[in-house]
Amino acid sequence: MHVVEGLGPLDDRTFLRGSAGAYARADGLASDPGTLFSPLAAASARSLAPPEGWVRARPSGTVSTGHLYVGHGPFDPSAVSELSFDAREHALPPVAGVELRVADAWVFRVDHWSDLLWANLLALGPFLWARLATPASLAWAVARRWTLRPELLAGALVERDGAFVHPSATVEFSVLAPGARVGAGAVVRGTVLGPGASVEELAMVEACVIGEGARIQRQAMAKFSVIEHGAAHAGVVQLGVLGAGAEVRQGAVLFDQSLGEPVRVRREGELVAAPHGMVGACIGPGSVVGQGVRVAAGRALPPGLTVLPDPGGVLTRVDVPEGTTRARVVHGRLEVLS
Repeated sequence: MHVVEGLGPLDDRTFLRGSAGAYARADGLASDPGTLFSPLAAASARSLAPPEGWVRARPSGTVSTGHLYVGHGPFDPSAVSELSFDAREHALPPVAGVELRVADAWVFRVDHWSDLLWANLLALGPFLWARLATPASLAWAVARRWTLRPELLAGALVERDGAFVHPSATVEFSVLAPGARVGAGAVVRGTVLGPGASVEELAMVEACVIGEGARIQRQAMAKFSVIEHGAAHAGVVQLGVLGAGAEVRQGAVLFDQSLGEPVRVRREGELVAAPHGMVGACIGPGSVVGQGVRVAAGRALPPGLTVLPDPGGVLTRVDVPEGTTRARVVHGRLEVLS
């Protein structure tokens, strides 16, 4: 059983529209535990494997490249020959003058919660593109909206699959599983909502993977994050991971940057720079972040922990001299600032 540090068994982790285990068990492939294959990468690997041989993937850490090792006889990582596969990159319409590309074939290694975050985010674009941007769907979107402008077509490229979307909500370029719900005034862009997941009234979700039964609560904001099955988020999170059943209460903030240097995470007891130098926080499965708590970037709360706010930060006495213009809360009282 492969364990993702900070979260638990890989098979149980939320990945795209399912679990990571489904991508780790690529039929006919032998690879290190914790290696995830896209369907196209797995097919490429099987086509490269010799008869009665094996394939081993070496993730490159990017969505557009990957390498496969093939060999005969017993699985032996030291006796390999390296082959590359076609990632089938596609150019997307430019956004703000920047060309965007996605690739259908990818291989990722997931050992740590930050690996799970980046694997989801890097695979999200290709997944949505393959599901939503087929020639037929693009033609239908153009016919419905009578425009070629990408920002106007995005609302027509949505897979609802029986999900409920309030008429006043905005949903663009997203996949909604059966039983998912999007409330009044909510905004959902570039996101996968799992079965029974909900985005409540006035919430904002962008480029996220939301697991089965998870809830983005009223007026919450989640961007570039993974919210695992059964979790509930009511605060602000960017580049973060909420483990299964975790809760982030209203007013809580999970930061994603540190000033002047790359964010570091603790991996196997060592502090190392996070992938791409920027990452949010991980809330372990079943943990609760209380109202108004702020968690620094790169931190990981262990499973089952409840974190409460400092009661000294709640203003209970207002006793400043007349004419005071600046003050801060210290132990429940106002301290005058010069």
